[in-house]
Order: sequence, then C-alpha cells, then structure tokens
Amino acid sequence: MKLDKRQFCIAVNTYRDMLDEEQMIQDALDIGPEWKPGEWITNFYEFLSDVCDLEVDHNFGTDLDWFCFETDFGRRKDYCKIFDPETSRTWTVETPDILYDYIIRDDF
Repeated sequence: MKLDKRQFCIAVNTYRDMLDEEQMIQDALDIGPEWKPGEWITNFYEFLSDVCDLEVDHNFGTDLDWFCFETDFGRRKDYCKIFDPETSRTWTVETPDILYDYIIRDDF
C-alpha cells in the first residue's frame, strides 16, 4: 500500500463521488455510459488500484474492487462482511477507513 489511511480514504471517497455525480449527469441528460468523462473516471480508479498495490484474486479481483462494486462503497450492508479465517474475526467493512485497516492487517 503506497497510501496512508487519510490519502486512501480521500481517494476512495472521491471515486465514489465521481461515480455518483456521473450517474446524475447521465440520468439528467439521458446519455449512455460511453462518454469521455467516464473514461477519466475509469482511469482514476485504475490509478488508485495501482497505487494500492493489492493482491489480485483472478476470480474476484481485489478487496478494493469488492468494496467499490459489490458493496457499493459500503452502502449495501448485506454484502459488507468478510470472515478472516486466520484470526476467526468477521470484519464489517462499511467505510474506506475500515477497508484500509482490513487491507493493512495483511501487510505485516
């Protein structure tokens, strides 16, 4: 992880806000997802993912992918739990700071 906790949280929240704002613009203008700002948002996510330097599971992606897309940034409460078999702990990951703590636990 090349970001500290504050930087990580700001970047994840920025990405969430970008996606939310893009959706509002698309709905208001009745346009599809294939437009230039969508490419910029995708590039931002790819950069964020790269600087996080996370382990990739080729079937499921990264923990960041899971948080952003499966849990909708922690808004889908029914998908926010991760069981860690090494510690027998269940993590409820509803915010970027909890996700950061979960990711960092593997780094030592």
